[in-house]
Amino acid sequence: MTLLVVTVERLFGLILIGGVAFAVLIYLIRKQLRNPQNDPVKVIGLWVLSIVVFFGIAYSAIAAQEGFALIFVLLVAVPIAVLLGLAWTPTIANKLVSPLTTAFSGDDTEAYEGPAYGQALAKRKRGQYEGAVEAVEIQLEQYPGDFDGLMLKATIQAENLDDLPTAVAIIQETLDDPEKVRFNLPVALNKMADWQLGIAGDATAAKRTLEQIREALPGTQAAQFASQRIASLDASEESEAVAEDFNESYRNLAEESASKDDFKGPLETPKVVEVDALQTDEAKLQTCLRRVALHPDSINNREELAALYHGHLSQPTLAIQQYEHLLMLPGTTVHQKTAWLNKVADIQLKSGETYETIRATLELIVSLDPNAAPAARAEQRIAYLRIEMRGTNKKTNKLQLGSYDEYVGLKN
Repeated sequence: MTLLVVTVERLFGLILIGGVAFAVLIYLIRKQLRNPQNDPVKVIGLWVLSIVVFFGIAYSAIAAQEGFALIFVLLVAVPIAVLLGLAWTPTIANKLVSPLTTAFSGDDTEAYEGPAYGQALAKRKRGQYEGAVEAVEIQLEQYPGDFDGLMLKATIQAENLDDLPTAVAIIQETLDDPEKVRFNLPVALNKMADWQLGIAGDATAAKRTLEQIREALPGTQAAQFASQRIASLDASEESEAVAEDFNESYRNLAEESASKDDFKGPLETPKVVEVDALQTDEAKLQTCLRRVALHPDSINNREELAALYHGHLSQPTLAIQQYEHLLMLPGTTVHQKTAWLNKVADIQLKSGETYETIRATLELIVSLDPNAAPAARAEQRIAYLRIEMRGTNKKTNKLQLGSYDEYVGLKN
């Protein structure tokens, strides 16, 4: 009876200690797995190897008891333990130093409280796309509606599994939260437009998607960016249409030439057609005017039109009007406005405007943000503005040479 009681007590103690140790072990492993910087395969592999080595050494030492067998076990076990300790060194060192680093940079454990997509990313890199989607879904079950998780899932569906309809449905799911839609919508819909262009090759669908951004967030930087993308898509389609017309004309010419060619003489080299620069600039101007009429808020089109007005037509006033329109666009940044105002100042400088007019333009840059770097550069330019104006006037006022007799000095 006493032996049974002792056995039960020892068994109970073993189960209790083993259970506590197992719980602590699971906690430590899960904590490491939640760190996105750790590779799950390496973490689990290192723990499994450590447990096997620990119990292997303990069992071998108990079985050897004493003598040469114990010495042999120690000679084998010590190098293995040293190598295992080296493998654990980064983790242990990080734990020991973390109180000091936390005092300077703050606690980084808050970053691990959210969903961790390390397993999904690792599986995606290995080409296990279905498994990556499942890993994301496991995290989304714990953190439903997480934007990063939904975007990762949609990206895998679109880019790796070629399932664009499912990806589009997931993108729409990211827009269900009304509190975060202002931040999520531009990212999600721009990504969807990328897929519609790059994967489906459907520019019309991409433009419809970008239009949703303009309608949902009018007057914002996101809406301005969407407008620029739409204008760029239209310009790209127009260029592709011109290239296709050229290719078709070339094919027709080649077929006509082949049908008439009797191969009795050398081929005639086509004569180079001289291009009139004025006609080319005029064609560019008409194209640019058409694009501006179609997309009045397109930055690229307005800047190109300003360059043509100033260079081709020598109309600085019309050129400046294009930049004035851009300066009134909602959602523009300080750096964009700075660049446009500097271009206005350049046009005013080259067109002979007064010092006061150019200075007033540069002072607008300072007023945007007096503490920013562009303001300091504008103030520096104002300080040297008169010197810059004199240098520009010297370039524009060419030296006029007089007419002299060809034989001056040779006559009596």
